[in-house]
Formats: sequence, structure tokens, C-alpha cells
Amino acid sequence: MSRPPAGAPWPTAATRLVALLGWPVGHSLSPTMHNAAFAEQQLDLVYLALGVPPDELTGVVQALGASGAIGANLTVPHKQAVVACCEHLTDEARLIGAVNTLAWTTDGLLGDNTDAAGLRLALRAEVDLHPGQRAVLLGTGGAARAAVVALARCDLEVVVVGRRPDAAAELAALATRAGAPEARGVDLADLAVVGEAVASARLVVNATPLGMSGEDLPEPFHALHEGQVAYDLIYSPPLTPFLAAARAAGAEGHHGLGMLVGQAAAAYRRWTGQAAPVATMSAAAMRVLTAH
Repeated sequence: MSRPPAGAPWPTAATRLVALLGWPVGHSLSPTMHNAAFAEQQLDLVYLALGVPPDELTGVVQALGASGAIGANLTVPHKQAVVACCEHLTDEARLIGAVNTLAWTTDGLLGDNTDAAGLRLALRAEVDLHPGQRAVLLGTGGAARAAVVALARCDLEVVVVGRRPDAAAELAALATRAGAPEARGVDLADLAVVGEAVASARLVVNATPLGMSGEDLPEPFHALHEGQVAYDLIYSPPLTPFLAAARAAGAEGHHGLGMLVGQAAAAYRRWTGQAAPVATMSAAAMRVLTAH
């Protein structure tokens, strides 16, 4: 799987594909990170972002497998839907109920989830957290499912806020299974309860796509204060309205690049069998972010 010698034409007919499947994907830094890593380790692989409408997902996954792709990542809105395409799931993907990494193996298509591990690593590196503190999570999609597992593994009390109370309650139950000392779901429509939960939280996490195009979050999430931490899983743009409001009020604000790099490194190891050059991946992503 080594690349041709320096100066030789590349890519070649032997170059293998890794793809990101999402809708949209134009903002993604994953191609930048993975291609920088492949180049450093001289792997004959190329990573491309493919915009895939939801009703085309199954066909695209099947086509990638038939074409000899070695793996893929999934982003919004495909992380839960792609589970049905997998012949095998890792224990982590089965627990979370969502897949962000595919690998074509001799035993068939394997679905994995590296998001929870990536977020946990990022939180440990970036945020001073202590067991028993409260974390409020907005969202109930595939990214949110991984996030509640990460928060539970940090020994935090978890409050899940969602537009559908049944979905929020389901994610709270997932947090409990993953080890959270306490977890509950809250209906986003109950703004008084949401406001109370947010006001008493150490960590407030946005696990929705809101903010990618400059949208505000629901009002209580723009009322953080000093001593709190805002963490947005969005990394592009690096400053969403949620993070801007948090920092203006004296709270910490962190975008999701650390999580992106962490989950990418775990996926890279699954595809290549090699440890990812994390510093190279992070630096490549930062160059793009700071250029905008």
C-alpha cells in the first residue's frame, strides 16, 4: 500500500479510496487531515468527501465496497441510517447505536464508532472536569448518542435536551448504561426547566448542526456565565454564535476540532493498522481553520 517514489505520477490506478459520506460535506476538514497523514506515512490512499443525499446512502455504500474502497466515515445525517448497511458492528457501535466509521474486511462490512473516544480525549485535554459535575447536551442524533457515552465515561451527570422528549429520554438511558451517575431527558419546549439545567451545568454541549450556517441555539444556551464551559461539536466555523455568546459572558468556549482529530486517529488505525500522525493531522486542520 506504499505510494510510488517521490516525483512519480500520483494518484495511480492502484490508489485506494477512503470516503466521507454526509449531506452536506463541503465544510469538512477530514480530507485535509487524512490526506496529510497518508502523505506523511507514504500510504497509497486518497480521502475524498462525497455529498450523499439520505435516499442514496445504501447505494453509495454498496458501490464503494464494490469499487475496492478500504473504508469510510459517516457524518450528518447518516450515522444511524448506515447501521442497516453493516454486516457486523463493534461493541462500541452497538452500544451507541450509530456508526461513524466503516471498514471493508474479509468478513464483510464492519461498522464502528470512534466519536465517543474522540470526544472523551478532547474533553480530558481541554476542559477541567470533576466527577459528579453536570453536563447538558443539546441534540438527540447520531453525534449526540456518542457524546452522551463520552460524558458518562467522564463520570458526569448528564441532562439531554431534545425536541422529542422520547428521544431525549432514550439518550439519557444510554448515558446510564454507559456509566453516568445520574441522567435524565428534558423537553426543549420546557424552557424553564432547560434554563435551570443549563444555568447549573459545568459543561454545555451542542451536538446539533445548528451554528454551521450562523444559527443561534435555543435561548437558554446563549445565557452561560463565568465558570461554565461551552463545547460545540461543530468546528467549521470555529466560532459559532453559541461559542461567541459563551465567551462574551466570561465562559470558556471550545470548538470540536479536538474531537474530530481524536475520532479520526482511531478510524485511521482501523483502516491502516498504523498509529495516526496526530500532530500532522491537527496542524493540517488548523492551517485551514486559521486561513478563513
